[in-house]
Amino acid sequence: MSGKVVIVEDNPMNMKLLDQALSIAGYTTLKSLDGENLVDLAADAQVVLMDIQLPKRSGVDLLKDLRQDPRTNAVPVLAVTAFADPESVNGFLSEGFNQVITKPISVRKLLDEVERYCGGQA
Repeated sequence: MSGKVVIVEDNPMNMKLLDQALSIAGYTTLKSLDGENLVDLAADAQVVLMDIQLPKRSGVDLLKDLRQDPRTNAVPVLAVTAFADPESVNGFLSEGFNQVITKPISVRKLLDEVERYCGGQA
């Protein structure tokens, strides 16, 4: 598998899990704890994994930045969140996330979704 995946996650344990799972599967990862410079990081990524609750700005706000920039407006963004109730999941999808992966993270589901959004490169 190959492709570049941006991970935006402020929890060190979750970041480590995501990074290791993707790296072992053959993906290149770029990491951000708070989404700073996210548009630049995501400009040539195949997919972005975005936590919702971040220290400076929410994942929803960062998604809006990505969608407004022509370099990143088509990059798939997957919400990674503990908000697993149907209303929250539907809300994230209506905000423009391509998919929602709920915590605790299933590595199999994570890899399946990343592979699906890497457009056959994975």
